[in-house]
Amino acid sequence: MSWHVASSNGVKDGGMVGINKRQIGDQYENMAARYLEKQGYKILARQYRSRQGEIDLVAQDGRVVVFVEVKGRQNTAFGLPQEAVDRRKQQRLWKVAQHFLWANRLQESLCRFDVVAICGKDPHTSLCHIKHAFCGF
Repeated sequence: MSWHVASSNGVKDGGMVGINKRQIGDQYENMAARYLEKQGYKILARQYRSRQGEIDLVAQDGRVVVFVEVKGRQNTAFGLPQEAVDRRKQQRLWKVAQHFLWANRLQESLCRFDVVAICGKDPHTSLCHIKHAFCGF
């Protein structure tokens, strides 16, 4: 597992006061997608859904299909954002990833699971990219 921490460096979160959880989640996902694109990733899908659940982002890093769970918190009073990706959530993501690979005829592709954890409010937002956050089941 490897990780990278970056500050927002002027990336605005849109001021999260007075908006609902879905809008906040969308803002976190947009921040994560912009970060990944700057790192050279190609975003293949956003909010990919199947019967088993949803994956926030599906990206391509070279020849590897990367399934990305984005977690955000405005503070760490209830723990770090990445701690919310527990075993049950990991199993669900793995099932959705299998569906994505099958539906897109990518069953033979290399893949991995990353977590992008975003914490804080501007101007003190930090982003932590955890590569290989967990393995498939």
